[in-house]
Amino acid sequence: MIRRSRKSREIPALNTSSLPDLIFTVLFFFMIVTHMRSVAVKVRYQVPQGKELSRQAKKSSTIHIYIGKPLDKQRSENAQTTIVQVNDRIVAIDELSKYIANARASFFS
Repeated sequence: MIRRSRKSREIPALNTSSLPDLIFTVLFFFMIVTHMRSVAVKVRYQVPQGKELSRQAKKSSTIHIYIGKPLDKQRSENAQTTIVQVNDRIVAIDELSKYIANARASFFS
């Protein structure tokens, strides 16, 4: 009779050689998909529901206009008033048309 000794077998280690490839793939995915906001919003607003989408030819000629209540109630003298934010600047309603006209003129010059 042949006697065989039983050896304790170990579980093989997890192969992590492809893990950096996976991490960089996920990183590139989020870098491509994520939209970084270039304007700090100072107004509480509701986003309208869009029904149709179209691409802009030049994104550099875009003016962001936010209309709503101020976020920082301590800084505003009357928190119930509606304010208008154009890009990063809060503009009075009386000066809005002049500011937009100047911004549009700067795009074409």
